[in-house]
Amino acid sequence: MADNLRTRIGRWLIGSKNGASGLATVQVSVDDSSGWTSLTGRPHDYDQSKIQELYADALEAWRKNPIAWRIIAVTTDYIVGDRFMISSPHRDMQRFIDRFWNHPQNNFDMRLETMSDELARAGDLFVLLFRNQQDGLSYIRFVTKDRIQKIETAPNDWERELVFYETQDIGEPKKWVSPYHEGAPEQDAIMLHYAVNRPLGALMGESDLTTMLPWLQRYSRMLEDRVRLNWALRAFLWFVTVPTTKIREKQEQYRTPPEAGSIVVKDESEQWAVLSPTLRAADAQHDLKAVRQMIDAGSGYPPHWRGEAADANLATATAMQAPTERHLLRRQKYFSFMLQDLIFHAYQRARDLGKVRRVSETDYEKLFSLTAPDISRSDNEALARASKDIATALVSLAGQLSGKSETFSKLMLRLVYLFAGEPQSDATLQEILDQVRENPSPEAKPA
Repeated sequence: MADNLRTRIGRWLIGSKNGASGLATVQVSVDDSSGWTSLTGRPHDYDQSKIQELYADALEAWRKNPIAWRIIAVTTDYIVGDRFMISSPHRDMQRFIDRFWNHPQNNFDMRLETMSDELARAGDLFVLLFRNQQDGLSYIRFVTKDRIQKIETAPNDWERELVFYETQDIGEPKKWVSPYHEGAPEQDAIMLHYAVNRPLGALMGESDLTTMLPWLQRYSRMLEDRVRLNWALRAFLWFVTVPTTKIREKQEQYRTPPEAGSIVVKDESEQWAVLSPTLRAADAQHDLKAVRQMIDAGSGYPPHWRGEAADANLATATAMQAPTERHLLRRQKYFSFMLQDLIFHAYQRARDLGKVRRVSETDYEKLFSLTAPDISRSDNEALARASKDIATALVSLAGQLSGKSETFSKLMLRLVYLFAGEPQSDATLQEILDQVRENPSPEAKPA
C-alpha cells in the first residue's frame, strides 16, 4: 500500500528515501547540569544559587520570625554570655592580645555577639585581617557568605583553603588569600574562614536554621490563617424570614443593615436569625503543636526555653536540657578555637614585619588561657560534690596503707582534679608534689 504524503516527507527529511542521504547529521551536545557550578568544587557543597538562597532565607527568618530570632539569640547568650576573655601565659603574646582585643578598630567585646549570631545564622564566618604596616597590628572586618563566589584549595589537600573570591558590584571578583597561601606574608590583608554544621567533604557550613526554615514558614502561615479566621468570627449575617409577598418590600427596607443598638419593631410574620462562622479552634492545636515540635527538634532546644512550659516539670525540664547543653558546649569550644586562631594569625602577621618576638609554641591550649561563661550552672555543683566525695574516699584509702606512696599521691591529685572538671598534666601534678616535698608544712600529717 502506498505511503501517504506525511510518511514520505518524513522519510525524505531523515534521508531514508531510496537509501539516499538526507540532511547532514547534526551533533547535539546536551547540558544536563543544574545551570550553576559548585562554589567550592566539592561534591557535598551546594551550588552558588542554593547557598545564596539559604543564606537569604535564614536572614529573613531571623529578621521576621520571633522563633528564629530567639533560637539564634539563645545560642549567643550561652556561647558569649556576660564574660568571654582570652589571655596568654607568654608575656609578649599577652601584650599583643591587650592591644589587638581592645583596639578601637577591633573592640572585640562588642563584636563577639555579632560574630556568634552570624556564625549560627549563616553557618560560615569570613574574617579579614588588615595589617597596619607601622605597628603590625591587624584590624578585623567581615565579608558576608553570599558574596563569596569561589574558594580555591590546595591540590592535594581540599581542607587547606588558599584563595577566596569575593563578588564585586562592578568588574572581576576580588581575591583574598588565606594565611596558608605562599604570598600571604606580603599581603596587606588576609581572609580566614570558619564554619559550623559542615558535612564531611564540604567547605561551606550550614545555618542552624536550615532544617527549620520550611517548618517555620509553615507555622507562620498556619498562624496567619488562624488570625484571619478569628477575625472572620466577628462578622455575622442576619437572616430575615418573611412571607413571600413581602420579600421585595423587606429587601428595600433592610437594604441598609440596622446600626448596632437600634430597635427594630416587627410583626409575628417576620423572623430574625443571626449566623456566624464556626471556628473549631481546638482541632488546630494538635497540628500547631506538631509543627512546633519539628521546629524544636531542629533547634535542639527544649520547649520551655521559648516559653512553652506545657506539661513539663522540674525533672523533665532538667532531663531535656542535658543534650542541649552538650551541643552548646561543643559550639562554645569551636567559638573559642576561632578566637584563638584569629589572635594567633594576627600575631604571626605582626611577627612577619618584625614588630613582635617569635613564639615557638603552636599548641593553642598551652599558648592561650580562656575565660568563658558556664553553659550549665548545675555542672559546677555536681563537679564540686564529685570532687569532694572522691577526695574523701581516697584519704580514707590512704589511711589503710602501711606507708607513703608518691605514685598513690599523684594518682589522688589526678583523680581529684579530674572529678572537679579541671584535669591537669603529669608535669603539673609532679610539680605540686615536688613543691610539697621541698616545703613541708609543720602541722601537716603524713598521708
